[in-house]
Amino acid sequence: MSDRLPDESVLVFPDVLREALHPRRGGLPPVPEAVVDASELGRVRERLEAVRPAIERILGEEHRNADRPVEAARAYLRGELDPRGAAVVARLETLLTYAGRQPSQAPWIDAWVVEHGLAFAACACVEVDGVDLDRRIGTESYMLDGDIWQGGRWEPNFVHWALGGAGKRIRSLLAVAGDAEYAEAVERLAGHRRHPLQRALVSYLVPTRQDWVEECLADPEQSSRAKWLLWCALGSMEQGARLGAIWEYEYYEQNHGFLTGLLATAVEGVGTAIAPALADSLDDETDVKLRKMFLDALAVLPTDEAFGLVAERLHQKDVRPAVVTMMGRFPRRALRVLGPVAAGDSESARVAVSLLDEHLRAWPELAAGELPEQVRSAVGKAREGRVEEAAAGDLPKALTSGQAPEPPAWAAPGMLPQLLLRGRGKSLPADAAARLIAALSKTGPRRAPAANVRDALEACDPVSLAAFGWALFDLWRTSGEVGDNGWPLSQLRWTGDDATARRIGTMVRSAAWRDGVKLPQNALTVLAAMGTDVAMMQLNSVAENVKPKAIKRRARKLLDQVAEERGLTRDQLADRLVPDFGLDADGSMTLDYGPRRFTVGFDEQLRPQVFDEKGVARKTLPKPGVKDDPALAPAAHQRFGGLKKDVRTLATAQIRRMERAMADRRRWEPRDFQELLAGHPLMWHVVRRLVWLHEDGGKVTAFRVAEDRTFADADDDVLTLPESGLVGVAHPVDLGDELDDWGRTFADYEIVQPFPQLGRGTYAFTAPEREAELLERFEGLDAGVGAVLGLERRGWVRGGSADGGMQPWFHWEVPDAGRTVTIEVSPGIPAWNPGEAGLQTVRSVRIARADGLDDLVCFGDLDPVSASELLLTLHTLTETTA
Repeated sequence: MSDRLPDESVLVFPDVLREALHPRRGGLPPVPEAVVDASELGRVRERLEAVRPAIERILGEEHRNADRPVEAARAYLRGELDPRGAAVVARLETLLTYAGRQPSQAPWIDAWVVEHGLAFAACACVEVDGVDLDRRIGTESYMLDGDIWQGGRWEPNFVHWALGGAGKRIRSLLAVAGDAEYAEAVERLAGHRRHPLQRALVSYLVPTRQDWVEECLADPEQSSRAKWLLWCALGSMEQGARLGAIWEYEYYEQNHGFLTGLLATAVEGVGTAIAPALADSLDDETDVKLRKMFLDALAVLPTDEAFGLVAERLHQKDVRPAVVTMMGRFPRRALRVLGPVAAGDSESARVAVSLLDEHLRAWPELAAGELPEQVRSAVGKAREGRVEEAAAGDLPKALTSGQAPEPPAWAAPGMLPQLLLRGRGKSLPADAAARLIAALSKTGPRRAPAANVRDALEACDPVSLAAFGWALFDLWRTSGEVGDNGWPLSQLRWTGDDATARRIGTMVRSAAWRDGVKLPQNALTVLAAMGTDVAMMQLNSVAENVKPKAIKRRARKLLDQVAEERGLTRDQLADRLVPDFGLDADGSMTLDYGPRRFTVGFDEQLRPQVFDEKGVARKTLPKPGVKDDPALAPAAHQRFGGLKKDVRTLATAQIRRMERAMADRRRWEPRDFQELLAGHPLMWHVVRRLVWLHEDGGKVTAFRVAEDRTFADADDDVLTLPESGLVGVAHPVDLGDELDDWGRTFADYEIVQPFPQLGRGTYAFTAPEREAELLERFEGLDAGVGAVLGLERRGWVRGGSADGGMQPWFHWEVPDAGRTVTIEVSPGIPAWNPGEAGLQTVRSVRIARADGLDDLVCFGDLDPVSASELLLTLHTLTETTA
């Protein structure tokens, strides 16, 4: 056997698990070694003296539920050695000192040991969680009812000291205590086993008393917290089977730090027989971090059974890093276990083949002959399909110098695509790829790689680099390491291309509530840093379309920062964020298949339309056929696929943006209008289907953009657009008597509009309403929740929460008017889940100054277009009950 090959029969804990162990007497030594810190006594005394007057005042009151604990606490303050009294005082001190914040409990353990000895500290520790005080003490509001005690009872789920730093601290000190000191603690703890949860806690502290453990296991009503404690005290899997699942928990109660230690301690106490229970718990778990804990525990077990249980789940992405870890710990076992898995055509088999190929490269002393012939053949074919690795002399210097670092298990070379150099004829060797990964780990969205690393990235094929970077990110995202370090996301800034930007945008838009907001928000930072047209388009799409407010706010803030950097307003930036997608000047795209060609145009909703060479419309672009050019046709088909995805991402937002521009009376300078709208290859498909206004010196002219890009008035006469003045989308209120003429013109040309413009309903206030600050005619009318939530798409902002977390207000800041209109609905929208809202009733519609001053305002302050749009919104709202 090679000197490099480890002993595969020994259970060896990695440092991360050794440090998480809840030390056992007679088992693995505690890490780090437990030493009493005598200085903690002074710190605890100082804390106690600061709140002693409050404690004495509390203990001096009448307490109907807790005479004995109160007397014990009074006795302890007088200097009597009463562990229960010490527990009461410690609970009161931490509640008062930390006032609702996470208390520092462990110092009390060291202070008790220094002052009263280890046995006393252990007894006090197992009493603290039984001191059930009113949590309001930390804010001193206990004075409201004069009774801080909830009965002095043990609550099934309240063992914060035991499951926190205090419990682990006293257990560590007991684990290294001398025999006599330990025996004294065990003897004293025998008198502190009154309650089932307290008995489990005592067994957790002194697991050598297996008779006490058996007594706990005989109780069929153990709480989930008692089971957690007992898993750290077991000596066999037979005992574990009687506990049932490794643990039961509610999502909000997860304590990852304690649970990691629980698993490590259970593995150390029960041994390799725990493997099936770990695998069962893995299958029942969906939380990525918790699944990683089970996998980490399985990965240390030196048995074929444990390795097999992990390997048979190789189709699950988050399992693969554990397999890689086990392959490094158990090289020979990897061949025995993964060989059968690799013999097939499943996804697991393909991954196993790739991993075995890398494994045999890393461990040349292993005999490939130990693998089945079918697997050896598959490994050989995998090697044949690989691009030849470049020689060291052909690689950038940044990828050849220094010791190649070991990549994390989730980034094993066997799970990543080959990274090709420019020309795609050579690939990076594993050690060069490892150096590049290490270099990328030092980057951020705005922290560029070192110059030599940038040269290395330039030497890589861009498409291959983007695929490599995304695979790196994807493996990290499913590895359970997401909360530890964000560089695998940040590196997309330096490895990604337009396809990467599209993937990031899709990921953010589809993020579910359980994914949280941290990853999507960081992904938006990457998009902003990429700064390409497609990246900015994706960022803008998120700002317009996503529902989670935190993500939407982040996208808008980043857009504001980009706009400020470029000296633009948000609207001006949005004009410049629409890519031309490589369209021809007339807004079309020609797709060359060799012997045949197709033209792509767009309808009023910016949906792509395909025409053949005779101008006949097709339902979609056909797939390349045998007669088509083998290079041109696939490239054209792929180009069309990318175009559809990109345009679909922005189409709704761009059409909505033009409708908002009409309602908000936005104006463009003629030069910007021609360059960014009428002359834009994509946007002109929307622009030519609308009526526009040119305003200059009080003169207003309505016009449209003809198909030849000229301008025409309502009589279809050619119009020259002056360089002065301003241009905007015409509102039907602005068109007045010309509205019917424009309607006939658009009907004659069969122009379908992207949104209601010429056929839009128009409204005006009555004379009394113009003088009022309340619109009484809408009060008491019902509105469907869908219509109410749809206000946000019209530019309204949902207000803050009222009583019960309901959000009853929607606000609209009237453009250029200094006025805010507020709609109040009842019962309001549940802030925690808007989807649970039901039918709403309009309580009021009020106008006020946007600056909050109380000056008299009325609805007559609004211009005719804003007034019409407000009334249109309210009519739509109250006429829709779904």
